[in-house]
Amino acid sequence: FAVVAEIAEIMIPKTETSGAKDAGVPAFIDSALDALYPKADQDRFKAGLAEFETIARKSGKPFLDREPAERVDFVKQFLVVALHGDDDPKPFILMTRELALLGYFTSKVGITENMEYVAVPTAYHGCVPLSRMSKPVYWE
Repeated sequence: FAVVAEIAEIMIPKTETSGAKDAGVPAFIDSALDALYPKADQDRFKAGLAEFETIARKSGKPFLDREPAERVDFVKQFLVVALHGDDDPKPFILMTRELALLGYFTSKVGITENMEYVAVPTAYHGCVPLSRMSKPVYWE
């Protein structure tokens, strides 16, 4: 799934933090599709991927042969169409986005580089005054 890997990297690019490819998102998407999705959804994903490539070819050249900026624009166009459509079931590009985000933010890279991660939590103190809490309390 080289095309899926590139789409995931466009959605979660490498910046100061690691991107989707660095976090192993393409392999996660492949594994999650095989292990978690019913056969009908797997087939819909594969058909959507084939349609994505067909549309790319018809509009100029294959997706992976395009320049990086062209790839980004192509994915954005697909996302806009999918987000504004009322397709049921979920289209390929939205399934890819969902799996990319899930794979990234459950990976070691995604957690340690982008979230407040504490490997060893501190002691639990259940009965303390709110004034001693370090994080803001929003219900006051």
